[in-house]
Amino acid sequence: MSHLLFVETTGLGVQALARAKRSGHTVTYLHCPLYDFTATSAQRREAIQLADHAVPFADPLAGDAVYGAPLASGADPGSVDAVLSTLSYGAQAAADLAARGTSPAGTLVARDKGERRRILRERGVPSVGFRVVTDAAEALEAAEAIGYPVIVKPVLGIGKAVTSIARDPLAVSAHFAAAAADRDGLTEGMARRLDERYLVEELVSGDLYSLEVAASGGRLVPLVCASRKVSRENPVLELGCTVPSGLPATDEAALGRYAVEVCRALGFDLGIFHVEVMHTPSSFRLIEVNPWLTGGSLPDTISSVAGVDVFALLVDLFPGGPLPDGPLPVKGSASHSFLAAPQKSTVPALLPDAWFASFLARLHSGYARVGAGDVVPPMRTNFDSFGMLRAVAPTPAEAEAACSAVKADIEGFLGFPSLAERTRTPAPVA
Repeated sequence: MSHLLFVETTGLGVQALARAKRSGHTVTYLHCPLYDFTATSAQRREAIQLADHAVPFADPLAGDAVYGAPLASGADPGSVDAVLSTLSYGAQAAADLAARGTSPAGTLVARDKGERRRILRERGVPSVGFRVVTDAAEALEAAEAIGYPVIVKPVLGIGKAVTSIARDPLAVSAHFAAAAADRDGLTEGMARRLDERYLVEELVSGDLYSLEVAASGGRLVPLVCASRKVSRENPVLELGCTVPSGLPATDEAALGRYAVEVCRALGFDLGIFHVEVMHTPSSFRLIEVNPWLTGGSLPDTISSVAGVDVFALLVDLFPGGPLPDGPLPVKGSASHSFLAAPQKSTVPALLPDAWFASFLARLHSGYARVGAGDVVPPMRTNFDSFGMLRAVAPTPAEAEAACSAVKADIEGFLGFPSLAERTRTPAPVA
């Protein structure tokens, strides 16, 4: 058995620690209070209880804190066989600590959105027009050269924080006028990650998909493709996923090849990686790529129909387990949708404690994190949802319809709307 070191975890990623323990591995867990907002307190406690050694550390970007943490945990750093993270904020620290783990250079490149675009362009991998800027004047020049509309976002950002679509010069100027206040409104853990650089990118239209790509021993294998739900009002915000993707088999295979090409160009060599791609009318274009397994609710949505626990697959890869031969077999369809408010809203004061139970009975799984009288903030980043609904059905359309029906009824019950979502572009009528 191996000694696995986890640098932070998502709430769902606690399943990876549990899998490691069930498999007989020694588990060390390093956790950072800056990122407590990414999991519930119960999930954090469970991760600590599962671990053989656990200790908090100050900041994943502080080298001394990271390198001193394993020793402070009571573990023997020399006995660690592999290091991994299921949380974006821990990925670079995990790579830096690892004798066996995801490439530190690849992780560093992926963290820098401008650098990864540059490498893809250099390697001839289709991408989008872009430019790295530091202020509104440079951004206006970049947008003019690229052509409107554009997306403006932090080079080191995560979760769509301080990100906006600009369809004209006024919108670019407005982004930078509001950027300081937007950054001040972020949690410390999110804000600390950012620097003064922004990326101005070409906005491409189409349908958004994501793929999980597994890598080990020089091989890369596309595991599963999901279609993405985005906000109709602001397509930057992500509101859920559906598995399988609904793409024709030939398109999905081509998308898998493209995702593998992206990961290989960026030097991703060990782990499961998350790739988001826009399927435009003419080609595939990279939107985001992350050197870690997808976060949010997608891992459980995949596992509910793939017959494989993706966290178990991740944990088994790092000590040297085999890669799957090809894409995961999917039986049936699963879809999840997030509950998020378009504007500040208030939950009814007389809401019963168990109000969500009747809605949950109509679903495969889900949760709601609001109670009587709570004030729900508007969704500004992908961390601002207040609930999740997951349905399982024979087809993607049926699973999505089941989520939509429950979501509509919750809106009526709470008395305020959720952000409306968009999935795939409807097929043309013959």
